[in-house]
Amino acid sequence: MKKEAVFINGKRKYIFCGDEQGLKLLSNVLKKGKEEGLTYDRYLLSDLKMTLLEDFLKSQKMGTFVYLAIPFLVLQQFRKALEDIGYLEEDVQYIGYGERKIPVFCCRCHEINMSNQEQNRLFCDRCSLELEVSDHYSAMHNAFLGYVAKL
Repeated sequence: MKKEAVFINGKRKYIFCGDEQGLKLLSNVLKKGKEEGLTYDRYLLSDLKMTLLEDFLKSQKMGTFVYLAIPFLVLQQFRKALEDIGYLEEDVQYIGYGERKIPVFCCRCHEINMSNQEQNRLFCDRCSLELEVSDHYSAMHNAFLGYVAKL
């Protein structure tokens, strides 16, 4: 997940999705798309209704590239929905803003804990083991790996 959108050239169509703040974050890539005369749609997620977005994205053709800019707190659920529809990592750019909590997988009891992005240590909610948050992300657990903290 990125904090700033980067324009990806050579796609059949572009979709710019976000709430009001998110669309502001996408303004530079939207402007580039307009300048290039590319085919695009702008989708305002005013109340973050996922089912409406899903229906809209399901109707798109192959070659569509999606920019999604919404708060970090709901970004993961939208990411899962887009993956379920069939969008690959290469088809979407996720841009988050605001407070970010990241999932951390406990190496002892396998509990998923939520951590602030700035935290590099935390205690597991289930087994109380002190964990050091690594930069290793597990797609299988959908979380960053937490290892036993070194003293």
